Amino acid sequence: MYIPDFHYHRPKSIEEACRILRESPDGVPLAGGTDLLVEIKQGRRRHQDIVSLAGIQELETINMNGDNLEIGAAVTHNDLIASPIVRKYFYALAESASQIGTDQIRNTGTIGGNLCTGASCSDMAPILIALSAEVELVRINNTRRIPVKNFFIFHRKTAVEKGELLTRIIISNPKPESGAYYEKFGLREAASIAVASAAAHIELNGGICTDACIVLGAVAPIPKISTRAREVILGKKVSELSPGSQILQTVGEAAANEAAPIDDIRGSAAFRRELIKILTQRAVGNAINRSKKN
Repeated sequence: MYIPDFHYHRPKSIEEACRILRESPDGVPLAGGTDLLVEIKQGRRRHQDIVSLAGIQELETINMNGDNLEIGAAVTHNDLIASPIVRKYFYALAESASQIGTDQIRNTGTIGGNLCTGASCSDMAPILIALSAEVELVRINNTRRIPVKNFFIFHRKTAVEKGELLTRIIISNPKPESGAYYEKFGLREAASIAVASAAAHIELNGGICTDACIVLGAVAPIPKISTRAREVILGKKVSELSPGSQILQTVGEAAANEAAPIDDIRGSAAFRRELIKILTQRAVGNAINRSKKN
């Protein structure tokens, strides 16, 4: 199928991009296009105006600003993987990016695009939520920041409003004795879409779990924070959370009970619940191991 006609815009600044998006009846930003162009070609989407973000350099940077890591929305997945800053301070983020699609997709697809697609199977959303990341949303004469956990409204629907552009992802520096991990199951080793996933961020103090965030992916309309799993793990000694321990199994069961999966071509709801039990235990266990090393 051919791509239908549209007006192609290539603004030179964020302000110009926001102006075009505000004035267009259905304008949409284009970063890597790995989702957008496919959906347009399939006839699932149609837009009169496509606003390219190519060349807006401030959207393509990764840097430390005080105690925060700031990632431009147009940074590609392979840029994340290769970044010395990301690999040093947020290795789990680079790991998550490495599990997206093929190398060709990672060379083109962006972190902002992965979030703005709003897919429940997003690979970047769970780990960013676990790390308490925020997104910066810009429009003409207004900038706001919201937690990534509040960015997703429903499957394929986000908090981005008309005329607004996601410009940056902001993550605070990790605390001592903290660690994060992302675990995913797909049907193929390469280029697989997540059937289920789990991300965990753990904070320790003297061998005790003092804080945790466990996020489930692809088992609800939006990424889901498991409050029950967190309650199970808080206050527990690291020695009680070894692989195969009863408490760690309870953490996996608590997460699975909070999941709301569906049956689809990639797996049944029951299958996804069983996956979540295992993936959550692995994510938590690996996050704890990293916490002990930091």
